[in-house]
Amino acid sequence: MPYAPFNNQCRELGCKQPRSKLNSFCLDHGGMNHMGNGETNAYSDPAWRSLRRRQLSTQPLCQSCLTKGHIASAVHVDHVFPWRHIGQHAFLNNVFQSLCHECHSYKTGKERKGTFIHYTPDGEKNLTKDDYAYTMARVNAGNF
Repeated sequence: MPYAPFNNQCRELGCKQPRSKLNSFCLDHGGMNHMGNGETNAYSDPAWRSLRRRQLSTQPLCQSCLTKGHIASAVHVDHVFPWRHIGQHAFLNNVFQSLCHECHSYKTGKERKGTFIHYTPDGEKNLTKDDYAYTMARVNAGNF
């Protein structure tokens, strides 16, 4: 007897990533997985979802591709400073940029080596963990 196929992909339009364990979205689009310490995924937080929607509506194109003269739709909202390297407080208190899947994957690979890339109209700016406090002070003062 035939059976219904499994839907293992994210429900977000155009996303091909695997869905999370507890709902039908991938982790980048609000999917939920139970973390080992009893907390749910930070990406399922309503504040994050609101911030993500606002970022993608304000900047719907990939900021990295724009620096290279290309046009691509953004599907990821990237933390310029990876909050897992900085601390939980940096999850919502950060600099955000919209990226396509390819550019987000490239940037994530660079983060593993300790380089954090911020894409600006002037090009790429390489930052480190030590730049977080200075950058956030400038953002909060409105000078960034």
